[in-house]
Amino acid sequence: MATTDEHGAVNAANDRSQATKVGPASTSRFARTRRDAGETKALLADIRFTPVTAGIAIATMVVIVAFVVHFTHLQADLSSARVSWWWIGAAAVIAYGQYVGFAISLGGAAGRPLPPVRTLQLEVAESVTTMATPESVGGLALTLRFLKIQGLETPQAAAACGLSAFVTTCSGAVIIPVAGILAASTIDVSQLESDVPSGMWELILAVVVVAGLVTAAVKAPKFRHGIVNWFAKAASYAREILSHPTRGLVIIGGEVLTVTCQTACMVSVLIALGAPIHVAAIVVVVQLAGAASNVVPVPGGLGAPEAILIAGLAAMGVHHDQAILAAVFYRLMTYWTPTIPGSYLLVDLFRRNLV
Repeated sequence: MATTDEHGAVNAANDRSQATKVGPASTSRFARTRRDAGETKALLADIRFTPVTAGIAIATMVVIVAFVVHFTHLQADLSSARVSWWWIGAAAVIAYGQYVGFAISLGGAAGRPLPPVRTLQLEVAESVTTMATPESVGGLALTLRFLKIQGLETPQAAAACGLSAFVTTCSGAVIIPVAGILAASTIDVSQLESDVPSGMWELILAVVVVAGLVTAAVKAPKFRHGIVNWFAKAASYAREILSHPTRGLVIIGGEVLTVTCQTACMVSVLIALGAPIHVAAIVVVVQLAGAASNVVPVPGGLGAPEAILIAGLAAMGVHHDQAILAAVFYRLMTYWTPTIPGSYLLVDLFRRNLV
Protein backbone atom coordinates (compact mmCIF):
# COMPACT_ATOMS: atom_id res chain seq x y z
CA MET A 1 0.00 0.00 0.00
CA ALA A 2 1.38 3.45 -0.89
CA THR A 3 2.16 5.82 1.95
CA THR A 4 0.77 9.33 2.30
CA ASP A 5 4.12 10.71 1.19
CA GLU A 6 4.07 8.50 -1.90
CA HIS A 7 0.57 9.81 -2.78
CA GLY A 8 1.83 13.34 -2.20
CA ALA A 9 4.81 12.74 -4.42
CA VAL A 10 2.58 11.30 -7.16
CA ASN A 11 0.18 14.27 -6.95
CA ALA A 12 3.07 16.71 -7.10
CA ALA A 13 4.46 14.88 -10.11
CA ASN A 14 1.04 15.04 -11.81
CA ASP A 15 0.83 18.79 -11.15
CA ARG A 16 4.28 19.30 -12.66
CA SER A 17 3.28 17.14 -15.62
CA GLN A 18 0.22 19.31 -16.27
CA ALA A 19 2.39 22.41 -16.11
CA THR A 20 4.76 21.09 -18.75
CA LYS A 21 1.93 20.38 -21.22
CA VAL A 22 1.79 24.05 -22.20
CA GLY A 23 3.30 24.36 -25.67
CA PRO A 24 4.49 21.71 -28.12
CA ALA A 25 4.90 18.12 -26.99
CA SER A 26 8.60 18.24 -27.82
CA THR A 27 9.05 21.17 -25.44
CA SER A 28 7.26 19.23 -22.69
CA ARG A 29 9.55 16.22 -23.18
CA PHE A 30 12.61 18.51 -23.22
CA ALA A 31 11.54 20.22 -19.98
CA ARG A 32 10.93 16.87 -18.29
CA THR A 33 14.38 15.61 -19.41
CA ARG A 34 16.08 18.75 -18.12
CA ARG A 35 14.26 18.53 -14.79
CA ASP A 36 15.05 14.85 -14.33
CA ALA A 37 18.69 15.43 -15.27
CA GLY A 38 18.89 18.28 -12.81
CA GLU A 39 17.37 16.22 -10.01
CA THR A 40 19.75 13.35 -10.78
CA LYS A 41 22.70 15.71 -10.67
CA ALA A 42 21.49 17.11 -7.34
CA LEU A 43 21.15 13.61 -5.88
CA LEU A 44 24.66 12.61 -6.98
CA ALA A 45 26.06 15.84 -5.54
CA ASP A 46 24.17 15.26 -2.29
CA ILE A 47 25.54 11.75 -1.80
CA ARG A 48 29.00 12.82 -3.10
CA PHE A 49 29.05 10.17 -5.78
CA THR A 50 31.53 11.19 -8.49
CA PRO A 51 33.53 9.38 -11.19
CA VAL A 52 36.63 9.86 -9.01
CA THR A 53 35.13 8.19 -5.93
CA ALA A 54 33.70 5.35 -8.02
CA GLY A 55 37.07 4.93 -9.75
CA ILE A 56 38.91 4.71 -6.43
CA ALA A 57 36.51 2.04 -5.18
CA ILE A 58 36.87 -0.01 -8.37
CA ALA A 59 40.66 0.36 -8.30
CA THR A 60 40.67 -0.88 -4.70
CA MET A 61 38.69 -3.96 -5.70
CA VAL A 62 41.05 -4.68 -8.63
CA VAL A 63 44.10 -4.41 -6.35
CA ILE A 64 42.51 -6.76 -3.82
CA VAL A 65 41.71 -9.34 -6.51
CA ALA A 66 45.28 -9.12 -7.83
CA PHE A 67 46.54 -9.57 -4.27
CA VAL A 68 44.47 -12.73 -3.85
CA VAL A 69 45.55 -14.21 -7.18
CA HIS A 70 49.21 -13.55 -6.38
CA PHE A 71 49.28 -14.86 -2.80
CA THR A 72 46.96 -17.88 -3.03
CA HIS A 73 46.40 -20.98 -5.12
CA LEU A 74 43.06 -19.48 -6.10
CA GLN A 75 42.21 -21.62 -9.12
CA ALA A 76 43.18 -24.88 -7.42
CA ASP A 77 41.35 -24.01 -4.22
CA LEU A 78 38.13 -22.97 -5.95
CA SER A 79 38.06 -25.98 -8.27
CA SER A 80 38.81 -28.51 -5.55
CA ALA A 81 36.23 -30.38 -3.50
CA ARG A 82 37.45 -28.55 -0.40
CA VAL A 83 35.12 -25.64 -1.13
CA SER A 84 31.49 -26.35 -0.24
CA TRP A 85 29.53 -24.10 -2.57
CA TRP A 86 26.29 -24.80 -0.71
CA TRP A 87 27.73 -23.05 2.32
CA ILE A 88 29.00 -20.21 0.11
CA GLY A 89 25.46 -19.79 -1.20
CA ALA A 90 24.09 -19.82 2.34
CA ALA A 91 26.60 -17.14 3.34
CA ALA A 92 25.50 -14.96 0.41
CA VAL A 93 21.87 -15.15 1.57
CA ILE A 94 22.71 -14.60 5.24
CA ALA A 95 24.71 -11.49 4.35
CA TYR A 96 21.53 -9.64 3.37
CA GLY A 97 20.22 -10.08 6.90
CA GLN A 98 22.48 -7.20 7.94
CA TYR A 99 20.31 -4.83 5.91
CA VAL A 100 17.22 -6.00 7.80
CA GLY A 101 19.07 -5.06 10.99
CA PHE A 102 19.96 -1.65 9.56
CA ALA A 103 16.32 -1.05 8.61
CA ILE A 104 15.09 -2.02 12.08
CA SER A 105 17.60 0.32 13.73
CA LEU A 106 16.63 3.22 11.47
CA GLY A 107 12.94 2.64 12.17
CA GLY A 108 13.58 2.73 15.91
CA ALA A 109 15.67 5.90 15.64
CA ALA A 110 13.07 7.69 13.51
CA GLY A 111 10.51 7.51 16.30
CA ARG A 112 7.65 7.00 13.86
CA PRO A 113 6.53 4.13 11.59
CA LEU A 114 8.50 3.87 8.36
CA PRO A 115 7.41 1.76 5.37
CA PRO A 116 9.34 -1.48 6.09
CA VAL A 117 9.85 -2.57 2.48
CA ARG A 118 11.05 0.85 1.34
CA THR A 119 13.28 1.23 4.39
CA LEU A 120 14.90 -2.13 3.63
CA GLN A 121 15.22 -1.04 0.00
CA LEU A 122 16.97 2.12 1.19
CA GLU A 123 19.48 0.16 3.25
CA VAL A 124 20.41 -2.13 0.34
CA ALA A 125 20.62 0.91 -1.96
CA GLU A 126 23.06 2.50 0.47
CA SER A 127 25.53 -0.29 -0.33
CA VAL A 128 26.29 1.75 -3.47
CA THR A 129 27.09 4.91 -1.54
CA THR A 130 29.03 2.94 1.10
CA MET A 131 31.22 1.48 -1.64
CA ALA A 132 31.72 4.65 -3.66
CA THR A 133 31.80 7.47 -1.09
CA PRO A 134 34.24 7.95 1.81
CA GLU A 135 33.23 7.30 5.42
CA SER A 136 29.65 6.46 4.39
CA VAL A 137 28.82 10.16 3.96
CA GLY A 138 26.74 9.30 0.91
CA GLY A 139 24.64 6.85 2.91
CA LEU A 140 23.99 9.51 5.54
CA ALA A 141 22.83 11.98 2.91
CA LEU A 142 20.59 9.35 1.32
CA THR A 143 19.03 8.50 4.70
CA LEU A 144 18.38 12.18 5.43
CA ARG A 145 16.61 12.62 2.10
CA PHE A 146 14.50 9.51 2.72
CA LEU A 147 13.50 10.53 6.24
CA LYS A 148 12.54 14.05 5.18
CA ILE A 149 10.28 12.65 2.46
CA GLN A 150 8.72 10.41 5.12
CA GLY A 151 7.64 13.56 6.95
CA LEU A 152 10.49 14.30 9.36
CA GLU A 153 11.82 17.83 9.54
CA THR A 154 15.53 18.26 8.79
CA PRO A 155 16.53 18.53 12.49
CA GLN A 156 14.45 15.44 13.30
CA ALA A 157 16.00 13.45 10.44
CA ALA A 158 19.50 14.48 11.51
CA ALA A 159 18.73 13.59 15.12
CA ALA A 160 17.44 10.16 14.06
CA CYS A 161 20.66 9.46 12.13
CA GLY A 162 22.74 10.66 15.07
CA LEU A 163 20.77 8.58 17.56
CA SER A 164 21.17 5.44 15.45
CA ALA A 165 24.91 6.04 15.07
CA PHE A 166 25.24 6.71 18.81
CA VAL A 167 23.54 3.44 19.80
CA THR A 168 25.54 1.54 17.17
CA THR A 169 28.79 2.97 18.55
CA CYS A 170 27.84 2.14 22.13
CA SER A 171 26.79 -1.37 21.12
CA GLY A 172 30.12 -1.91 19.37
CA ALA A 173 31.96 -0.57 22.41
CA VAL A 174 30.30 -3.33 24.46
CA ILE A 175 30.21 -6.19 21.94
CA ILE A 176 33.85 -6.02 20.80
CA PRO A 177 35.47 -6.05 24.29
CA VAL A 178 33.15 -8.78 25.57
CA ALA A 179 33.74 -10.93 22.50
CA GLY A 180 37.46 -10.16 22.76
CA ILE A 181 37.60 -11.46 26.33
CA LEU A 182 35.78 -14.62 25.31
CA ALA A 183 38.05 -15.04 22.29
CA ALA A 184 41.34 -14.41 24.11
CA SER A 185 42.06 -18.10 24.52
CA THR A 186 41.62 -18.76 20.79
CA ILE A 187 43.95 -16.00 19.56
CA ASP A 188 47.54 -17.11 18.96
CA VAL A 189 49.76 -14.23 17.86
CA SER A 190 52.69 -16.60 17.28
CA GLN A 191 50.54 -18.31 14.65
CA LEU A 192 50.78 -15.17 12.57
CA GLU A 193 54.51 -15.61 12.03
CA SER A 194 54.58 -19.40 11.64
CA ASP A 195 51.62 -19.82 9.29
CA VAL A 196 51.74 -16.73 7.06
CA PRO A 197 54.58 -15.95 4.61
CA SER A 198 56.55 -12.90 5.65
CA GLY A 199 56.10 -11.25 2.26
CA MET A 200 52.35 -11.23 2.67
CA TRP A 201 52.61 -9.78 6.18
CA GLU A 202 54.75 -6.96 4.85
CA LEU A 203 52.03 -6.15 2.33
CA ILE A 204 49.28 -6.38 4.97
CA LEU A 205 51.27 -4.10 7.25
CA ALA A 206 51.81 -1.65 4.40
CA VAL A 207 48.06 -1.54 3.69
CA VAL A 208 47.23 -0.87 7.34
CA VAL A 209 49.97 1.78 7.68
CA VAL A 210 48.91 3.62 4.51
CA ALA A 211 45.27 3.52 5.59
CA GLY A 212 46.25 4.86 9.01
CA LEU A 213 48.33 7.68 7.53
CA VAL A 214 45.58 8.71 5.13
CA THR A 215 43.03 8.66 7.94
CA ALA A 216 45.28 10.70 10.24
CA ALA A 217 46.10 13.24 7.52
CA VAL A 218 42.46 13.83 6.66
CA LYS A 219 40.95 13.62 10.12
CA ALA A 220 43.62 15.19 12.33
CA PRO A 221 42.50 18.82 11.86
CA LYS A 222 38.88 17.96 12.77
CA PHE A 223 39.50 15.09 15.17
CA ARG A 224 39.45 17.10 18.40
CA HIS A 225 36.42 19.09 17.38
CA GLY A 226 34.62 15.90 16.36
CA ILE A 227 35.31 14.22 19.71
CA VAL A 228 34.07 17.22 21.69
CA ASN A 229 30.99 17.53 19.49
CA TRP A 230 30.22 13.81 19.82
CA PHE A 231 30.35 13.88 23.61
CA ALA A 232 28.21 17.01 23.68
CA LYS A 233 25.52 15.28 21.63
CA ALA A 234 25.94 11.95 23.42
CA ALA A 235 24.28 13.37 26.52
CA SER A 236 21.17 14.35 24.58
CA TYR A 237 21.07 10.95 22.86
CA ALA A 238 21.36 9.20 26.21
CA ARG A 239 18.48 11.27 27.59
CA GLU A 240 16.41 10.36 24.52
CA ILE A 241 17.03 6.65 25.10
CA LEU A 242 16.16 6.94 28.79
CA SER A 243 12.99 8.87 27.98
CA HIS A 244 11.94 6.40 25.27
CA PRO A 245 13.52 3.05 26.20
CA THR A 246 11.50 1.18 23.57
CA ARG A 247 13.24 3.12 20.82
CA GLY A 248 16.59 2.21 22.28
CA LEU A 249 15.65 -1.47 22.48
CA VAL A 250 14.52 -1.48 18.84
CA ILE A 251 17.78 0.13 17.70
CA ILE A 252 19.83 -2.30 19.79
CA GLY A 253 17.77 -5.20 18.45
CA GLY A 254 18.56 -4.12 14.90
CA GLU A 255 22.24 -3.81 15.74
CA VAL A 256 22.32 -7.28 17.33
CA LEU A 257 20.66 -8.74 14.22
CA THR A 258 23.24 -7.01 12.02
CA VAL A 259 26.18 -8.33 14.04
CA THR A 260 24.63 -11.81 14.15
CA CYS A 261 24.16 -11.95 10.37
CA GLN A 262 27.67 -10.64 9.66
CA THR A 263 29.15 -13.21 12.03
CA ALA A 264 27.00 -16.01 10.60
CA CYS A 265 28.10 -15.03 7.09
CA MET A 266 31.78 -15.41 8.02
CA VAL A 267 31.09 -18.66 9.89
CA SER A 268 29.39 -20.07 6.79
CA VAL A 269 32.34 -19.06 4.62
CA LEU A 270 34.82 -20.71 6.99
CA ILE A 271 32.72 -23.88 7.08
CA ALA A 272 32.73 -23.87 3.27
CA LEU A 273 36.53 -23.69 3.28
CA GLY A 274 36.94 -26.28 6.03
CA ALA A 275 38.59 -23.76 8.36
CA PRO A 276 38.40 -23.74 12.19
CA ILE A 277 35.50 -21.83 13.80
CA HIS A 278 35.79 -19.61 16.89
CA VAL A 279 32.61 -17.54 17.04
CA ALA A 280 33.73 -14.97 19.63
CA ALA A 281 36.94 -14.28 17.71
CA ILE A 282 34.99 -13.96 14.46
CA VAL A 283 32.70 -11.35 16.06
CA VAL A 284 35.74 -9.24 16.98
CA VAL A 285 37.40 -9.60 13.58
CA VAL A 286 34.36 -8.74 11.44
CA GLN A 287 33.38 -5.78 13.65
CA LEU A 288 36.88 -4.32 13.54
CA ALA A 289 36.95 -4.76 9.77
CA GLY A 290 33.59 -3.01 9.48
CA ALA A 291 34.81 -0.13 11.61
CA ALA A 292 37.91 0.24 9.43
CA SER A 293 35.73 0.38 6.32
CA ASN A 294 33.79 3.32 7.77
CA VAL A 295 36.72 5.18 9.30
CA VAL A 296 39.28 5.19 6.47
CA PRO A 297 38.36 8.34 4.52
CA VAL A 298 38.51 6.91 0.99
CA PRO A 299 35.99 4.81 -0.97
CA GLY A 300 36.55 1.09 -0.55
CA GLY A 301 38.42 1.50 2.73
CA LEU A 302 41.83 1.29 0.96
CA GLY A 303 41.97 -2.46 1.62
CA ALA A 304 42.25 -2.02 5.38
CA PRO A 305 39.15 -4.18 6.15
CA GLU A 306 40.55 -7.06 4.11
CA ALA A 307 43.91 -6.76 5.85
CA ILE A 308 42.25 -6.84 9.28
CA LEU A 309 40.17 -9.87 8.31
CA ILE A 310 43.21 -11.78 7.05
CA ALA A 311 45.28 -10.96 10.13
CA GLY A 312 42.46 -11.78 12.54
CA LEU A 313 41.58 -15.08 10.88
CA ALA A 314 45.23 -16.14 10.76
CA ALA A 315 45.55 -15.33 14.47
CA MET A 316 42.70 -17.73 15.26
CA GLY A 317 44.41 -20.57 13.41
CA VAL A 318 43.04 -20.28 9.88
CA HIS A 319 45.64 -21.19 7.23
CA HIS A 320 46.83 -18.18 5.25
CA ASP A 321 45.31 -19.29 1.92
CA GLN A 322 41.98 -19.96 3.63
CA ALA A 323 42.19 -16.66 5.50
CA ILE A 324 42.66 -14.70 2.28
CA LEU A 325 39.86 -16.54 0.49
CA ALA A 326 37.55 -16.15 3.50
CA ALA A 327 38.26 -12.42 3.69
CA VAL A 328 37.54 -11.92 0.00
CA PHE A 329 34.39 -14.07 0.01
CA TYR A 330 33.10 -12.23 3.08
CA ARG A 331 33.74 -8.79 1.61
CA LEU A 332 32.21 -9.78 -1.71
CA MET A 333 29.02 -10.89 0.03
CA THR A 334 28.68 -8.09 2.58
CA TYR A 335 30.24 -5.18 0.69
CA TRP A 336 30.83 -5.53 -3.05
CA THR A 337 28.08 -7.67 -4.62
CA PRO A 338 25.14 -5.97 -2.80
CA THR A 339 25.92 -2.92 -4.95
CA ILE A 340 24.47 -4.81 -7.94
CA PRO A 341 20.88 -4.97 -6.66
CA GLY A 342 21.59 -1.81 -4.69
CA SER A 343 22.10 0.19 -7.89
CA TYR A 344 18.69 -0.85 -9.22
CA LEU A 345 17.00 -0.18 -5.88
CA LEU A 346 18.59 3.28 -5.66
CA VAL A 347 17.26 4.18 -9.11
CA ASP A 348 13.84 2.82 -8.12
CA LEU A 349 13.77 4.94 -4.96
CA PHE A 350 14.69 7.98 -7.01
CA ARG A 351 11.94 7.30 -9.55
CA ARG A 352 9.42 6.93 -6.74
CA ASN A 353 10.50 10.30 -5.31
CA LEU A 354 11.57 8.62 -2.04
CA VAL A 355 15.13 10.03 -2.04
